[in-house]
Amino acid sequence: MIDTRLWSSTPFNNPTAWNDLTGSLELFHHALAQRTFVLTGRSYAVLPLGTGRGQSWLEALQKQNQDAAAALGTAPPPDLESYELDTPGDFASWAFTLGQFSRQLAVDAGLV
Repeated sequence: MIDTRLWSSTPFNNPTAWNDLTGSLELFHHALAQRTFVLTGRSYAVLPLGTGRGQSWLEALQKQNQDAAAALGTAPPPDLESYELDTPGDFASWAFTLGQFSRQLAVDAGLV
């Protein structure tokens, strides 16, 4: 599995890189949900995050991470939905935060 902290290096305003990131994110949650169920007996729904952008997508991403953290019994995610992904600075901060939190979920689930 890719180290999710690498997501922070996703280039801004690059459609191919965005598709790679969102696809990786969805695949990550499929693996995490499966491992979480094995580990805790609790499940969470994996949302179709592999495509999309915008506020409703960010809200779904926030919910996905909240549900994953709750199923694992670990700390809830930081704010992932209050970013303006069409500005370079916000995008970079968001990608960093997402990668770091996802790494923590992976560690807590024993994926790494």
